[in-house]
Amino acid sequence: MDYLLTETGRSDLGALLTVRSLYAFDFDGTLAKIVRDHHAARLARPIRFWLEELGKRAPTAVISGRSVGDLRSRVGTAASHLIGNHGSEGPHTRQEDMQQVRETSHGWLQWVNDRFRDELARSGVVVENKSYSLSFHYRTTDQRDKARALISRIVAELSPPPRIVLGKSVVNVMPPTASHKGTALLEYMRRLDCSAALYVGDDVTDEDVFALRDARILTVRIGKKKGSSARYFLKRQAEIAEVLRLLVEVGDQSIRTWSGCHEQGAAQPLQQPNE
Repeated sequence: MDYLLTETGRSDLGALLTVRSLYAFDFDGTLAKIVRDHHAARLARPIRFWLEELGKRAPTAVISGRSVGDLRSRVGTAASHLIGNHGSEGPHTRQEDMQQVRETSHGWLQWVNDRFRDELARSGVVVENKSYSLSFHYRTTDQRDKARALISRIVAELSPPPRIVLGKSVVNVMPPTASHKGTALLEYMRRLDCSAALYVGDDVTDEDVFALRDARILTVRIGKKKGSSARYFLKRQAEIAEVLRLLVEVGDQSIRTWSGCHEQGAAQPLQQPNE
């Protein structure tokens, strides 16, 4: 992995601006800081500002483990496309497929509540129902080993066996037929007629995109990690604001937006807002 904010990395970002590209991002840990209470996550003002500016010039997407409804309450109109539940929820997914995934997740939730409600409460594990997947959160518990052991026991008994994606103090389980972030990104590239894409993420869930190793996709991980398939890394989450700013300002200075998308007016200096 190479650091993105170097001459080579900036050159690769600039190359995206010369073709019709999709700019896609994870939410937690990428566009928003990781916080102890996942309900409190939000976009910092500079990030929201530059994401909105980029969205005026090019297709943008947020692909997250959160539900689309949850994302909408946090992102609003700052990004053109919102894809939830690790890629399985959104207009790109066939209704019959989404219904099957929803029914499986609902069955799991009923079974978990019937069998493990009291144990979950005692251990401090919170089960989040995202309609098309379940997430077991244990960030706020002081009994982390006990919580992880309970989650492992529950997940091992789920039927059909789920696809498991580990996150930061969270275990995500998805029906085996559900789409993932990689397939969602490729589908949106096809739908939007994009010949290239940027994808930035920070977690194991994002390896579904990184592992595609598709030469058309510039992949970036928040935090350098041995074994990651991402091409580049950023040192810290706050650097995403610099990446967004570069894409907007370099694009305004050097190219016209491709035919068929937003027409670009005279470039004006943009003042970054305070936090």
